[in-house]
Amino acid sequence: MLHTERRDDPHGHSQTTSSTITPVDRGAGASGDSARFTAIGFFPGLGSRAAYRGVGLETIGSGFTSVGAVYDEAAAALGLSSASSLALTPANLPADPVERQGFIGAAVLTHNIAIHTDLVERGRRAGHPIFTAFTGESFGMLASAVAAGSLTIGNGVILARAFTPLLLAAANQRASGTFGDALEQYMPTYSSSHPPVAEPAHVIALRGAPDALERVLAYAVEHHDDSIELHKRYSRHQANVYVRSSFIPSFADILRSFPEVSAEELKEPTRFLAHSRKMTRAREALDRFIDAHGIDIRAPHTPLISNSGGGFLLTGDHVRGAVLAMTNEVMHSQRTVELIDDLRPDLVIEIGRGGKSLDLLRDNASRPAAVMGSDAADSSRIVSGAALAGRLTHTIDALRSGATAHPDGRDITLLRDLTSLAANEPAFARYLTTTACALAASAEHDSEPSAFREFRETLQFTLAHRHHLGAGELVVNARQKKRLVGSRRSLGRAYTELRILTARGTIRDREVSATEDTEALVIHFERPRRARASETARAARELLDSQPAAQRLRDAIVDHLRREDRPSRSLGATIAHADMIDVIIHQVTMFELLKQHRRGLVGQSHVFLDGSDPVGWLLALVAGGAVDPGDVIELGAHVIAPRSPESRTSDLVARLCERIRDATLPLLSPDGAPVLARHDLHAATVAVFQRGHARGGRRSIHLNASCTVIALGSASRLARLDTAPHANAVIVVRAADEFWHAGLNPALDRADSRVLLTSSPERRATAAYARRRNLLHTTVSSYVNAGETVVGFGEGGSESMTIFFRRDGGDEVLVRKVLSEALTTARWDPAGTGPMLPPFTKAKRQAEYLAALPDALRPFFPEVYDVVEREITLPDQARGERVCREVIYEMSYVAGDEVGQYVREHTPPAAIIARLYEEIIGFVHRNVHSERRTPSPGATIEEQYFRKIEDRLDLCRQTAPRTFGPALLDSERIVINGRPYRNYRALLSEFRANPAYASVLESRFHSLVIGDTNTENIKIGDSAPLLRAQELMQAGASDDRVARALSDITAESIRLKFLDPRAIGYRSDGADTRDDPMYDNKPWHNSIGHYDEMHNELFDLDVSSAADGTPSISIAFHDDNPYQRAYRVSDAVEHGRPIDRDHPRGIEDHFADVMSTVYVRAGESSDHDADDPHWITRFVFTMGTHFTAMPPFHFSSEIEGTLVDSPDVQRRPIAIYCEGIKWLNWALEMLEGTRTEFLGVDVRSEVFAR
Repeated sequence: MLHTERRDDPHGHSQTTSSTITPVDRGAGASGDSARFTAIGFFPGLGSRAAYRGVGLETIGSGFTSVGAVYDEAAAALGLSSASSLALTPANLPADPVERQGFIGAAVLTHNIAIHTDLVERGRRAGHPIFTAFTGESFGMLASAVAAGSLTIGNGVILARAFTPLLLAAANQRASGTFGDALEQYMPTYSSSHPPVAEPAHVIALRGAPDALERVLAYAVEHHDDSIELHKRYSRHQANVYVRSSFIPSFADILRSFPEVSAEELKEPTRFLAHSRKMTRAREALDRFIDAHGIDIRAPHTPLISNSGGGFLLTGDHVRGAVLAMTNEVMHSQRTVELIDDLRPDLVIEIGRGGKSLDLLRDNASRPAAVMGSDAADSSRIVSGAALAGRLTHTIDALRSGATAHPDGRDITLLRDLTSLAANEPAFARYLTTTACALAASAEHDSEPSAFREFRETLQFTLAHRHHLGAGELVVNARQKKRLVGSRRSLGRAYTELRILTARGTIRDREVSATEDTEALVIHFERPRRARASETARAARELLDSQPAAQRLRDAIVDHLRREDRPSRSLGATIAHADMIDVIIHQVTMFELLKQHRRGLVGQSHVFLDGSDPVGWLLALVAGGAVDPGDVIELGAHVIAPRSPESRTSDLVARLCERIRDATLPLLSPDGAPVLARHDLHAATVAVFQRGHARGGRRSIHLNASCTVIALGSASRLARLDTAPHANAVIVVRAADEFWHAGLNPALDRADSRVLLTSSPERRATAAYARRRNLLHTTVSSYVNAGETVVGFGEGGSESMTIFFRRDGGDEVLVRKVLSEALTTARWDPAGTGPMLPPFTKAKRQAEYLAALPDALRPFFPEVYDVVEREITLPDQARGERVCREVIYEMSYVAGDEVGQYVREHTPPAAIIARLYEEIIGFVHRNVHSERRTPSPGATIEEQYFRKIEDRLDLCRQTAPRTFGPALLDSERIVINGRPYRNYRALLSEFRANPAYASVLESRFHSLVIGDTNTENIKIGDSAPLLRAQELMQAGASDDRVARALSDITAESIRLKFLDPRAIGYRSDGADTRDDPMYDNKPWHNSIGHYDEMHNELFDLDVSSAADGTPSISIAFHDDNPYQRAYRVSDAVEHGRPIDRDHPRGIEDHFADVMSTVYVRAGESSDHDADDPHWITRFVFTMGTHFTAMPPFHFSSEIEGTLVDSPDVQRRPIAIYCEGIKWLNWALEMLEGTRTEFLGVDVRSEVFAR
């Protein structure tokens, strides 16, 4: 569709001032024309004429008769004897210098049209390319008009021969002889003493920022209009001007007043001043010449793009205006390139010689790939490449239809041909890269047939790694990994594992260096140099004028300033205040634009924020969401202001620290370690301003990762960053449009393209999982082998990694479970036993446990296939090397949803969860606890519970001595949510002091146990019965229908399965595991114990202490989180609220009924009742021990493996510890007789008579 607006130019010709043509639809879902490879032809101007020396029909080398006909028609129109007379050889050139220039113009046009004709002939046979528009630089517009059918070849060469002589006449340079006589009637008459061009002009390129160029041009127009004249808007950063030779000394003085603008002389001074207003009379002469020769300028069959800012040319009048504009209108080459980009062609072809059109496209950061077609050999390569590209689009359409399961032989051959094309033709390499990146970006949102995904990823990976490939090789998979085993020099470094389809069709694996791909993204903020303050202010204003993100930032600052008192300030302080606001708006908006326009680069990377100086740190705090933008203005202005009193700094820092909250992205502290939590950001802020004015020195980054560092606006301190021994790549983004306009920042474009070319569903899933686990994606990928495809990750497991994968050629999903010291934060004793068994040893015991299960239970657990034990050596930037033990085992995949996942996604009514618990606990009691059943050995409480708590908490003290230190652990009392409780030492003392308590708490028998029935470790194979009951309840169905639906929920109907057994019993483990069956009531800890909310960190925690040192912990769970909506826990025990069994609302109201079905049946004494008469007390006690001994599994480490020892970061183990303290207190109260009821279950009071 075409839209145009018309205006009349000063010479009476209608022009197009703005027009748009709907670009060719490149949607991959289309058919027909969607597979056509489109091109725009770009004809060079006379500035390239030196490249045509000796060029003729033989040079073009085309065998098509239509190409010879071009020369024949041109020769006939010019009155030449033969086509060979148009060769630009010395023998053919006229003697007269003016006539010679006219002949050169005509010959250049002929040669270019001959090349175009050869291209068209080849393209017609191949079906590609399809020209969607033509354009040219200055004189090139004539050839464009011929190519588009507006001019015949004969008329085109006649105009070309006349053009230069008519313009030279303005400088009193006229042709002699017959040719001169023929032109004389059209020549403008000038006074011989005052011609329009009285002296030569220098052709000067002015370069600088757009606003700087406009300032110097405006000055020239206002003060020196006769001596300095703009003739070409080359690009946003370059304008070309004519400067009179006699004015050059004055011009040099003018340039000294504009130091931000540079100048370069482009060629020798000339009197040929095309595109100068001095050529107005020459335009009139050319207009008369056209009329006198009856030259018919028709509407083009293919749109033309004006070179003088006129938009798209669609009528004969439009084209005539563009031809005349070659004389006296300013060239607007920048606008020409913008319109080319708007049409989104696949390729721009410079049809001719010299490469100046390619330079123009490059300097304007044109998006499409571009290539030069200078002869028939070039045409052949272009058409062959276009045909392959067309096949690519057709193949993509076919594979997206989902008709085939895998790419076939033709598809593989096409990929090999495309790889060869990319290796030999840079323009097509760029086109293919752009296409592959677009496919990769769309794949993030679209579902894909498997054949299309395999084809797309092979194309991406092969293009990304083609420099590592031999002839005919394709990369079918690529995975960046961290080196965990091997030589010490390479340990901890990243490499890329390529799975290669060889030219012979075999598969090989190859490891290559990952020099182009980094593991982490660091965003660098810093204070701009004082000399650049005006540039920062200008950039901030431009962002405010155009970017909503900047406007939102300004609004937040204005709102903040309205609320704050405004102290009177000195002039210097006021300027510093304004400067700081500009810096915030500029750099923080730049970060928001990076996230908005380079989503792949940010989304698939682990992002860290770096502030290398005090102002940079403040900007990082704002960008990371740790403070509001207005919070840092006063302190930042204080730092910027000259001669600011140091005494005030500490007060401003303290005021800022009061407002700091947890960041959404980690900041790199002054020591180079990532920090995220409020407390640590507070400490780091103080450290920054204590050290902040130190100059020089290296700034080490402790991420144990290669990094891409992006500096936003300012980069003077970048050289200080040190990621050794890992590599880093530095990218400086100076202007905001570099984010959305490809080509303005090649380094940024390359980084963005690399991320897209190496992306895949697996890479995105791995990166997301790694971020959740605070690991590098390369570390996670290190546990995936060549020939495997990741299907997903298990979200459970406190300090383990669970990977779901398939092996090439197989459909079975397998599970790899990794327990490694490298993945644990607490430092377990490798020789630990029982409850202190280290996680990596526990993994081996789990494998043994599963292998030894009774036959009747095997269908309800995964099957173990393979177990590997090994040691790995990890380099550590801060602490040197450390050796880590790990166990990796593989097992069968259990399909379905984890119970916790089901609850999170569906938020079922509490009645359904209660029914689910009833089936889980009942199944375990009936089927698991009936195996290996023996009398309890007795006297297990001390070893199994009390010492476990002490040993585990000692491990916590070693791991995080500040967080789990005396202040938290050694007080007699602890206050949790405003209620006092006995702390663990007092609790254990009370438990130990009364032997009767042990007799109540001791189990009567031991049996096989699962040991960890955390609902993350229980899977539902078929959730349909659960969802059916939920649908009925939410629809208000009758009680009978709901009751029947609930009764349909059975272990069999939902295909219940169990994962991750604890594999540790009382003085037993692995295949011999036996223990207290009470361990297996753990589902309740997920709900009424808030474990799901704590594990997912859906809570806020505050730690303080009373005057006497008693610790006070406040834990507030986030309102309306999915677990709260499902479980509806009211903390009835903690708050002393009654339970309503008749009208249950939350899961607590169902507790008594669910547990009674297991321990008390129909009100009669049962086997379980006899076996466990004090089950409710033992249940509460066991829950308390679970939680109190659990913190070592829940410490959070940073990405490089260090632990930040602060309550803010380690809030999860603190919250878990506090939950355990509450339960142990309730159990002790039950033993003491002060608590006689628990969630609707009566405590057996006769026990306490002893």
